[in-house]
Order: sequence, then structure tokens, then C-alpha cells
Amino acid sequence: MEWLILFIIGVIIYSSLNKKGKKASRRKDVDSDLVDFRITATTNNSRRSESKNKQSGKWVMPSEVVKIGSYEIKNGFIYVGGQLKSLDNYNTESSLVDQTLKFNTKSPDYGGDQMGYWPGYSEISPENRAAYLEWLSSERNDPETYIGYVFLYFYGLERRLLIDDHQKGQVSDSERIALLKELKRLKVIYSDNRSFNGYITNLLSHVWVINQQKNIKLPIQNLISEKKGFTSTFKYSLAFYVSKEKPIPEKLALAWVRSHPEYNLKTPARRCKKEFNLLFQLRYKQKYPNGLKVKPNKTKLQIEYYPASSSLRGYPSISLDLPDPSRLKAPVKKLMGLAESCTAELEAFSRFIGRPENSHISLTAFALLPNDLANLVPNPQFQHLKKWINSQILESDVIVPVESLLEQFGGEAPIKINKKEAEMLSNLIEKTGYGMAPDISYHQAKPDMNGKLVLFLGGHGKDFSPSHAFMQAGTILRLGAMVASIDNHIDESEVSLLKSIIENDNQLTETERRSLHAYLLWRLNTPANMAGLKSRLESINNREKTAVSHILISVALADGNIEPSEIKQLEKLYTSLGLDKSMVVSDIHSSSSQKEIPSQSKKVPVIEAETDVQTSVFSLNRELLKIHEEETHDVKSVLESIFIDDNLHEEPQIEDEESIEMVSSNDILSNLDDKHQNLYKQLITREEWSPDEIKNLCDKLQLMVDGAIEEINDWSFDHVDAPLIEDGTPIFIDLELAEEIAEL
Repeated sequence: MEWLILFIIGVIIYSSLNKKGKKASRRKDVDSDLVDFRITATTNNSRRSESKNKQSGKWVMPSEVVKIGSYEIKNGFIYVGGQLKSLDNYNTESSLVDQTLKFNTKSPDYGGDQMGYWPGYSEISPENRAAYLEWLSSERNDPETYIGYVFLYFYGLERRLLIDDHQKGQVSDSERIALLKELKRLKVIYSDNRSFNGYITNLLSHVWVINQQKNIKLPIQNLISEKKGFTSTFKYSLAFYVSKEKPIPEKLALAWVRSHPEYNLKTPARRCKKEFNLLFQLRYKQKYPNGLKVKPNKTKLQIEYYPASSSLRGYPSISLDLPDPSRLKAPVKKLMGLAESCTAELEAFSRFIGRPENSHISLTAFALLPNDLANLVPNPQFQHLKKWINSQILESDVIVPVESLLEQFGGEAPIKINKKEAEMLSNLIEKTGYGMAPDISYHQAKPDMNGKLVLFLGGHGKDFSPSHAFMQAGTILRLGAMVASIDNHIDESEVSLLKSIIENDNQLTETERRSLHAYLLWRLNTPANMAGLKSRLESINNREKTAVSHILISVALADGNIEPSEIKQLEKLYTSLGLDKSMVVSDIHSSSSQKEIPSQSKKVPVIEAETDVQTSVFSLNRELLKIHEEETHDVKSVLESIFIDDNLHEEPQIEDEESIEMVSSNDILSNLDDKHQNLYKQLITREEWSPDEIKNLCDKLQLMVDGAIEEINDWSFDHVDAPLIEDGTPIFIDLELAEEIAEL
């Protein structure tokens, strides 16, 4: 009696999850795990139709035509007849089409509402048979076909390859190739059904191994199953490389990680499958240029296959004289670590494309990819941008309006440039092989929507990390550019002095010099931004302020003459920087008179001002190009922090009082009711849940599963612009997103 109760419950669940359309509708089974609802073959035997057909089952080739009533089946690849036993020699072959059994052409069950579990042709209803025979008579390519009928057809192909070919040797080479071609065709059409796709992948993989053993060469099949678990192809290939003591190829290493039954890939690796696969293989070749070698283990390889058809239960495994390295933990642990680092590299990209309003192929998304990975991912919009930049830079650094650059984005152009947008622009330009100044990551400044920027050849490169010398030089250049532009005219001698500061610093690398030259060019062509400098300079002592003043005076004296108007502007600048403006004249005298006067120097007036102070000679030498070492030691570290543009320190923008209250409360969970809070707290304890586990949690809280998932995902979108729960089988929880929510 128990089996009958279980069967009734199963039918009710199955019916609620599957086709509910009218008999005229044709559509595929939306339940991607159809086979998971099957109970036992004996349950279906209760529906078995009695047949008096004594004709032996026969395999029909595509060249033959079979007529059953009004149906004319031309494409073959089916068993027809009344007698064909299952592998256990007890039941009838599930796929066997018995021509004597009834079928109802007046009411075909296209939706499969009456189909049982592990369907067999002799067990399904006359309405099911009519719909199935109609599909067999067609081109068998309607993607909306109920997946149970496709499975029934697949059972026959499975038997033909595993029993008639592998065990009995009754299949020719040409037919085998045709059968594999048919499987691949079905995979393309019906792969949206996860269960069917998994079974057909495993069959193709297993047949490949069988034929390898017979020295029959077939194109290699997929190494990675759509579900967890190693394919036969993977296990055999891994065993082959290890047995020959050959390094593991990158695709095989990737399959080892992706298919490992005890390893769960995080959201970026699942959401960005193509990008993750490419990046993993790229990083694998970088970390193991000669490939990872694994020592053979003693455990011998067993290739197992789990048939989709209940008629093939008990199908034996294949024992091979090869090691089974798929059981080893040490080598795959290294690969898992590599996968984790790749996942981290793709986190920003994954988070961006996880929001429904963002395009996977947009320039903004492309900017978030690692530079070397971007070279492997085609993007027409990016190629257009790269072509435009190439047309701008002919020989040297070039100044371009920010507006012109943004025009290349079309409708994707940002409407403002805050820190995020500035990082996106610099990332994109770096991917073209050029650099941008200002680069927010290195120059502590960002371009203005109505301003300009400088493009320079070579860029900063992947591993660029600015040195202290770079940061110090950048600060000095900023100050120097401010002084040089005081009189609204920048003299070439002032520019030469500032350039010489870059060239004469032997602590700078060539990349840093290129970057600083571009930064200087941008500074000299951009209005000086002095906001916030005065308040920041109030924290430094007098000795450090004196060192700052020497920098300003050095640039002012570069052209050998200072007009009274320049002195007044310097005084204003001193005041703005929190320095004593009365020190300007004495600093000028000090900077010029303390230098040795070469005999060949020509006397030139330096100051003609109301103070009647005049210097007879000023000569610029290399000593004037640097700050006194003692003063430099005291002041350079201070300069690194104080001369950062104020607009880099952006406050979060809160649009209304409700948002202010939400942020200040620091209690994001309060926006969920108690039941959903409870569910959320339980979900974030693990990354992976089965649908049944989620249902049990919701039942205890008296919540509907679909509604609860939608409620929490909507709440997640409101706060971090991304869904927390990724529905499917299994159901994934974005734990990284949960950590971000916890920090709000």
C-alpha cells in the first residue's frame, strides 16, 4: 500500500510542476530535472498494456519507412516490434514501439500530462502514444516538444550504442557516426532541459571512451558535465596524461575544478562562465608554464555510466589498467586556489552584469575585465574606441576634450564623472594599450566632464604600482604647474624646469616618467584646483611650509625674471596655501643669492618691485632643481597626502529623507518582516541549497517559496543593486553579496 500512496503523491507533485495547457498546445517541460521525480519502473508496470505482438524487436535505420496507422515514420533510429527484453531480461525495452498497441489520434496528449515516470512505450496512454508517434513522424526538431517524448526516443539511441554496438558489435562505423550526429543534433535543440542535457552529454562522453579503447578515433567530447560529477571523457583523459607523466593541459585542469563533486564555484564563476573559463586557462598557463604534473596513484580507473533508461539498469562499469587521479586531493586543491583567485578578479564584472539593467557587452562591463582577459573577449564597441584613440595619437602625448572621448560611448556615455566613472575610463583606455592622465588610481585626480585629458602611448601596464618617488614628483609637478600659470602665461623655461624634475629623478622608472609627463601636460592645460589645500596645510609645521615655498619659488625663478604682478600672485598663492605672504620676496632672494654665480653668467634683473629690492644675478643650475635633502625628507611624505583633489573624497549621495533614515539606522534587515529576516539569516549560512531544503525552511516559516525568494531578491536589489538568491537546481546564495549587505 505504501508504494501506491507514494505514487499518488508523486503524480500530484509532478502534475503541478508540468504541463497544464490544453491538448492543442505544444511546449517543452519547464522542469529541468524531470528524471528526479521518477520513482520506480514497477510503478509504471501497473499501466502496461497487454500485447499479443510476438514479432521480435527490430532496429529501424533512417533509410527504412515504418507505417503505424496514419503515421509514416521516415527517419528511423527506433526499435519496432513486440518482443525485446530489457538488460535484466525481465521487462520490455522501454523505447520499443509496438505497432499493435492503441493510440488516440483524436486527443493526443502533447503536453505529456498523462506521462508517468521512466516512461515506456507499452506503459504510456493511447493519448501519449499518439503525440509521440506524431513527433517521430516529424523532423523531431520542435524545441517545444514535451521532453518526456524526447527521452523516450533517447532511450532507443542509448541502447543501440551501449548494447548493440559496445556489447554485441552489431553497429557499423558509418551508423555509429550517424548515431552520434543525431545525439549532437538533439543536444542543440533540447539542451535547455538540464536533465536531458546532462544525460546526453554523459552518453556522448562514455561512447567516446568506449571507442578509444577500441582504437576508434572520434572527436573528443565535452570534459565538463552541466551538473557536478566527472564525465567519462574527463576521467579517461586525466588518467591518460598522468599515466604518461605528461603535464595536465589547461582545459583538463579547468574541467577538474568545474566538475569536482566536492567543490562549489562562487557566483562570478557561474554567472560569467565564458569569462571565467578563459581567465582560468590564462592564469593556469602563467602559473604553470610547463603544465602541472601529477604522480600516478595506485587506485585503478573505473569508468561508470548511469543510463537514463530503466531498461538498461545494471549496465556494467569498465575497468581500465590506468590510475584514477580524479580521486587525488592535493593537486586539485592547487587548482581550486587558482579558481578562487580568478573568481576574485571577476567579482566586479560579475556584480555589474548581475544587475538586469546592465549589458554584458557594454563598454562599462568590458572595462571591469582584467586587461589580458579583455584581449581574448571580442567587443565591437571597444574596437571602435581603440580605433578612435589610435587616430588621435600619432607621435606623442595628445590632449583631447573629455567630451570627445565620451562621444565614442554613444548611448552608454556616463552623465557624470565620479570616482567609479573615472576608474572605468582609465581601465578602458589601459586596455587599448594607452594611458590616461589624470588616472584616478595614480594621479589622485579625475577628469572633468567639460575639461580635457591626456592620452599617452604604453599606459601603466598590468603590474604598475606607483613608487614613493612617483607620488612625490607628482605633488611637486602640481605645485609647479600652479605657479607657472600664475600670470596666465606659461613660459617654456618653466615647462623645461618641470620636465627636468621628471627626467633628473633616477628613482623613477620609464613607465613612471611617461605617466608624469602626461600628468604635467594635463596640469598645465587645466585650471588649478586649490580647494581644500589651505585647511590641509594647517596641519604641517613651519619647516615643512618653508620647503613647500622653496618649490614654488624655484619654478617662479625658472625664466630668470619675476615681474611685480607675479610677486602679487605668489603672495596670493602663499596666502591660499596658509603661508606668510611677506616671505615671498625674502624666499626669492634666498633661493637666488645662495647659489654660486658662474663667471660666464650674464647679469639679469630678477626683482623690480615696490620694495626696491634687486638682485644682480640669477643663474639656474642643477642644484636648483631639487629641494634640500633635509627639507625633502621632512616634507615629501606630507605632500603625498595633502595634495589630493577634494572631489575624490565623495560623500554618498542621499536623495531623500527616507534614504537618510535608512542609512543612518544601520539596520538594513529592518526592511524585511520577521519571517523573511529569519529565512535570510538561515540562507546565508550556506552557498548552496536544494529546492527541497528551501521548501522545508519556508514551510516552517509559513512562507511560499517563490514569493519568499522574490521578496528577498527585491530587498537585495533595493540596497546593493543585485539579487541575493540565484534560483535553479541547486539554488545558490551570493555570500559575497551578503557580506556587502552586512557592512551597510
